[in-house]
Amino acid sequence: MPLRTRLIVNMLFISLITAVSVGGIAYLKLKRDFLSVTLELAFQDFQQDVVAYLNRYGSWEKGQHVEPFPAFARRVHFLQGFPEAGSADNAIRGSSGTPLADGDGSQPENTITSDRTPPFMFLLIDLQGRVLHGAGHYLNGDLVDERLRLTGRPISANGRVEVLAIPPVGTPQLNIRDEVYLKIMREALIGGMAVAGGLAIVLGVLTGNRLSATVRELTAAIRSMSPGDALRQRVEVRSKDEMGVLAAAFNRMSIELAQTHEALQLTSDQLRFQSEQLKELSIRDPLTYLYNRRHFDEQAAFLFLQSLQNDAPFCVMVGDLDHFKSINDNFSHAIGDEVLRRVATLLQQNLRQNDIAARYGGEEFVIAFAGCSLQHAANRCEALRSCIEKHTWRDLHPGLLVTMSMGLSDDTAVDSIEKMLAAADKRLYEAKNGGRNRVAYAARHSEARSGNMNTNSRPPG
Repeated sequence: MPLRTRLIVNMLFISLITAVSVGGIAYLKLKRDFLSVTLELAFQDFQQDVVAYLNRYGSWEKGQHVEPFPAFARRVHFLQGFPEAGSADNAIRGSSGTPLADGDGSQPENTITSDRTPPFMFLLIDLQGRVLHGAGHYLNGDLVDERLRLTGRPISANGRVEVLAIPPVGTPQLNIRDEVYLKIMREALIGGMAVAGGLAIVLGVLTGNRLSATVRELTAAIRSMSPGDALRQRVEVRSKDEMGVLAAAFNRMSIELAQTHEALQLTSDQLRFQSEQLKELSIRDPLTYLYNRRHFDEQAAFLFLQSLQNDAPFCVMVGDLDHFKSINDNFSHAIGDEVLRRVATLLQQNLRQNDIAARYGGEEFVIAFAGCSLQHAANRCEALRSCIEKHTWRDLHPGLLVTMSMGLSDDTAVDSIEKMLAAADKRLYEAKNGGRNRVAYAARHSEARSGNMNTNSRPPG
């Protein structure tokens, strides 16, 4: 094969491989991140369906005698107006958090059953590993092995973990909108690779036509090209003859290929950033931008286990705004929403970096104090309570007064974070019954009592 032909082939090969590699990697990463976000959203939808089913019928076994779970999900989805499969809007709840269902649990007459399927099929098992909702080759009643059971994600209802969901079984069934989105991104990347390939062809032909006898330096530069900064290769232009023209053309090609590579890399970075934004939105409460309940439960459970392993102190607080319903009724829901946002801001501004605050539902907030003794946690809760009480609320309405009651627990001797939260919730009710606008806690290894920082009670040392 002539040297000129070999040179052109080498240049085209390197350029096209670079473009295809970058484009292919960018698309695979985009699809992976997209499916990851879709899986999380699908799990949230499935979890909401299961919780609604358990809340509706009390237990899985009772529900199965009345209405199979798939029929229940389809019926409730129909009543909600056919939400998009895999959409975060696919929540089977009314305004109070209960499933939207008719009186006797039967499917309404003359209704059309939605044929939309979720993108992922989840396997649902009870805590003993018995299949409740089959998927793939698993049938209802089968027992899964211990290894598979350990991969299950807990789903809680009625204040305790009821079932485990194992995702995913089978290949994802994306809806048309998701498929179109992936198709558009794939075509955009292919278009970019085509432009880069066309540019490489033009520059390769120009360089080959100016080929001279001595091209060792140029050949060495071409062979050293690789994705990244090594694409920016430059050879010295020693003359104005054909070799000089060839060297100058190569230098321009190197810069343009590097710019094309950088543009593709920038696109990949932007897609990764957007994926991270979607993930962040999935763990945040949309009104207050605090963490949501699901994320708090996951992080608090991790901190609870970590405190047991390290024999470190750990506290949780459950707080509730006093008379919040009256605020909504007397001043409007818009002011109520602004109160929630301001309380969330006050919590964020007065917590340590490693503390976790979340909106747990309605006007209820929770905080996990990692590595914090009961005394310090109680002092911090009292500071938060005072900060909320003394905040300038009159700019919202002259008669507005906002306070919060809090319950605190540091009892890590219980076997789960759920029981710690239940203990803190019990203290919250003590604070409510004791007059509200106070912090209640109970010391371990001593007689249970309530601490009211406003009446000079202090937590144990």
